[in-house]
Amino acid sequence: MKKLTYRIYRKIHYILRRIYVHTAPNRYALSQHGRKTRIIVSLTSYPGRFAHIHTALKSIMLQTVQPDKIIVWLDEDVTREQFTAEMLALEQYGIEYRPMPGDLKPHKKYFHAMQEYPDDIIITVDDDLIYAKDVIESLIKTHKRYPKAVCARRVHKITKKPNGEIAPYNEWLGEYCGCDTPSHALVATGVGGVLYPPHCLYEKAFDEKLITELSLKADDIWLKFMELLNDTPVVWAPCKIPMPDLIEKEQATSLKSENVGKNKNDIYFMNVQNYFHVYTDVFELK
Repeated sequence: MKKLTYRIYRKIHYILRRIYVHTAPNRYALSQHGRKTRIIVSLTSYPGRFAHIHTALKSIMLQTVQPDKIIVWLDEDVTREQFTAEMLALEQYGIEYRPMPGDLKPHKKYFHAMQEYPDDIIITVDDDLIYAKDVIESLIKTHKRYPKAVCARRVHKITKKPNGEIAPYNEWLGEYCGCDTPSHALVATGVGGVLYPPHCLYEKAFDEKLITELSLKADDIWLKFMELLNDTPVVWAPCKIPMPDLIEKEQATSLKSENVGKNKNDIYFMNVQNYFHVYTDVFELK
């Protein structure tokens, strides 16, 4: 009964949020407060998503707490001629589109922002989701409680097999809400919105060669190890709906079908774990 009630609540919330995002007038999206430590919202996209990205962006523009920048990182061969009229219209409200060299796939959402703004807070989101209005507010609220932790609205908890080895990704405790204190056992999943405090990653985090060789299509896995090696825990930012709703229900281009459905996440996890010689006991599994 509780699951059914939650599904109904989530469906109603999605419908109302979608209507609001589509009907609300555009407004300037960026803060005018001049924060010392800025809030940078960072995401990546590609032409196959351009038809609907304006909806995701508008949901970020309508946040209760405004960021200082919203940057969409693109491949360097993307031209403005490929932008939709809706994308172009959002530039006057503070949205930036930044083509960059390299084919880092999902890693592009954090890779350039963290290096260009190393002393600021980076919040990553996805380009195919409608976000609740309090995503930034809830992440900042949690960040103030735990300023040294990565804060995420959607986390998984890593579990172990009886022999002590890490269990397969599909056996982890998904959308885990059983703990609101920082832990190395939690993995932030980017779709829900993730806050990265300044200098929270290991020094090898931006090694393009290693990213490409070890975990090119699984940024969540790579980032988990870069946090772990820097002794940065993850904390869940309490919220009622950890997983935002997809703008389009059919996601033929989504990495989830490959990483989760075909168990590629387990391969990426093992690649990174073995390369950096990370032992299972450091994940603080309980």
